[in-house]
Amino acid sequence: MTAEIFRDWLERYLRPQENSDPEAVPELFANDGVYWWGPYNKPRNGAEAIYAHHKNALSHQEEIKYSYEILATTEEYGLAKVNLTLKDLTPNSPGEYECIFKVYLNSENKCTLFQEWCMWPGQQ
Repeated sequence: MTAEIFRDWLERYLRPQENSDPEAVPELFANDGVYWWGPYNKPRNGAEAIYAHHKNALSHQEEIKYSYEILATTEEYGLAKVNLTLKDLTPNSPGEYECIFKVYLNSENKCTLFQEWCMWPGQQ
């Protein structure tokens, strides 16, 4: 994957979320794609489950802003450092995250595996 392809995919993934619009999510993932948030959570399997996860998250998040830096791309995946700020309406939820995204794309530039690891202030 090239940095340009990865950047394009990240933009198509992140910018609709800033507008609380999960409708673009399914088209970015392969039908059998996997979204895995952290090593201890169950992965979301399939584009519809990934969409449902994002739709639920966006239902209680506002004022979402992303910035990112592409750290590396290989033939298999892209790696990015992502910063997120938001207003989460869920009590005691953090308002800022620093994350690493590892994204695998197929030949159609649809995500087959998305791994996300996030930290937030005060977390140890």
